[in-house]
Amino acid sequence: MNEMGAAGNAVYGRRRIRVPLAVVGVLLVLLAAEAVFARSQPDGVGVAPDTVIGFGPDQRASVQVGEDWVLDSASSDVNSRLVLVRGDVEVELSSVTFPAAASPDAMWEGMDRLLDIERRQGVTARLGDPAEYENAAGVAGMQGDLQIGDRSGQAYILPDANGDTAVEAQVLAPAGTGDREMADAAALIDSIAFEEAS
Repeated sequence: MNEMGAAGNAVYGRRRIRVPLAVVGVLLVLLAAEAVFARSQPDGVGVAPDTVIGFGPDQRASVQVGEDWVLDSASSDVNSRLVLVRGDVEVELSSVTFPAAASPDAMWEGMDRLLDIERRQGVTARLGDPAEYENAAGVAGMQGDLQIGDRSGQAYILPDANGDTAVEAQVLAPAGTGDREMADAAALIDSIAFEEAS
């Protein structure tokens, strides 16, 4: 009888151990899923519509942000680069200063050379031939097609009047992104302006 009681306790003892282990396993899976989701989201803050953000050296360049854009604060530095995200669309604005005045063509070649970093890592990176471009704020520069990995969109070079500072912009989204989303991203580029140096 004692042997039967001992065997019964052993069976229940194993079941008592399995239940907490299963609960711990489920919790670990949930924690891992939450961590993966958190890493997939931009570390950013929502920007109020019509906010104007100055960036670059002396914050002479500015952009006016429309509705529902998030500033990716982990990737942005107001002194050099802003990354704005809305859904799957990402707009990266980089302020670049040149040691001497440069032509938009030379700036475009420089942007293409920077893409060599992606190419060396085995990522497809293509910058199309540039065409002249002028945004709604009256800044003239160049525009062309851009592809990095499985994301595509447009690249822009918008120099200031002196040709020694420029905003390099990349608008990237997955294939199949709607025209409205891309138009909202283009509106950011249209709003880029430079303040005159004092």
